[in-house]
Amino acid sequence: MQPRRLQRVFAWAAILLLPWPALRPFDVALTFGDMALIPAILLNLDRIQRIHGWQIPMLLALPLILMSQAADADASIIEVGQAAYIFGIVLPFGWVAFADFRPRNLVFGVLISMGISSLVAGLQLAGVLDAVGRSSIWTVFGATRSAGLNISCSGLCMAISPMFALLLYVSSHRWRIGLLGVLLLGLVATLAKSAIFASIGLLFYLVREPNRRGIVTLGTVLVLLMTSLFVLSPQLQETVDVVTTTVSVRIDRADISLWERTSTLRFAIGYVPECWFTGLGYMGTSRELTQHLGNTVHIFHLGLVLVGGLPAAMLHYAGVILLVGALYRSGHYPTAMMMICHMLALCTMTVLMLSFQYVPFLVAGAILNWQFELTNQSQPVGQPLHRRAMSPLTGLPGNQATA
Repeated sequence: MQPRRLQRVFAWAAILLLPWPALRPFDVALTFGDMALIPAILLNLDRIQRIHGWQIPMLLALPLILMSQAADADASIIEVGQAAYIFGIVLPFGWVAFADFRPRNLVFGVLISMGISSLVAGLQLAGVLDAVGRSSIWTVFGATRSAGLNISCSGLCMAISPMFALLLYVSSHRWRIGLLGVLLLGLVATLAKSAIFASIGLLFYLVREPNRRGIVTLGTVLVLLMTSLFVLSPQLQETVDVVTTTVSVRIDRADISLWERTSTLRFAIGYVPECWFTGLGYMGTSRELTQHLGNTVHIFHLGLVLVGGLPAAMLHYAGVILLVGALYRSGHYPTAMMMICHMLALCTMTVLMLSFQYVPFLVAGAILNWQFELTNQSQPVGQPLHRRAMSPLTGLPGNQATA
């Protein structure tokens, strides 16, 4: 098999498997998706023509993060290696694996992967499937909080939340509507309060969806179908009753949950002065907070400060801001919205050394690099670069989308 064709095989495998962290052969963070991503990057190294502006702060943060891991007395070589892989390869260079993909093809692959995980979550909610692989599903007041092919319900909710804006890259309105329904099923199956963060991307998509009549039709059909099944199926009636009760109880307990999280937040902030240069490390942060609170901080943005130090976190978010700004200037508004929604969804997640948590960075980096290469190829020599408008339903510049 030719190297380029082999690279495409690994890249497609990575697209499908990276959002499925439940499928990993060992207890460590290496998943089957990573096993496909690494060779996909190595076989595509010749596509790195330049270091983009958003990569520079993230690469500058890497030594500080590694120093924090090395100074962590609780860390082993495995944790140091995981940090080097996530913050030195996946975040700044993971997009290289998909540099040959058109945006709509890359997005379609990610959405299909998330759709399959959402379908699994729906079956878990209905009691048809149990936990898959190394995932964990919880039963709360009789209802199952589904994880799909993710590690937990919270992980699945975080993974789905940024995906709605990307539906605008799918050219077929039937596929868009179908994927919308499946993603909503997966989101509901998690029974997670943090699903509220998905509303911004969902609203962004609905406002820009050209086939709103199809959305209304889908909603009507689903309501009629669910009503018919509810009337005819006692088992479905029982499931709906349990889910409704669980959602109601979780809403009633929202103030308690908020108090617990804010208490953890206030306690964790007390460690920030100790992280003015380097952090406590991944294992050190977990040990310090767990011994006092029984759990680690469930806010990624604060957790990154504790794990890698304040300068590393600031550099990381400088890279995020540069990435979102570059996407906006290039006209890839759905991808920029995806990144914004992802940052919001991380507000209820811990820092994980699992690559699924950083999939949006891979997608955004690949799309931005594709746009840069396309602009360079079409721009006459000696002329300044200008932004070219992108068709939201094709991921192609305007003149190509209409050609």
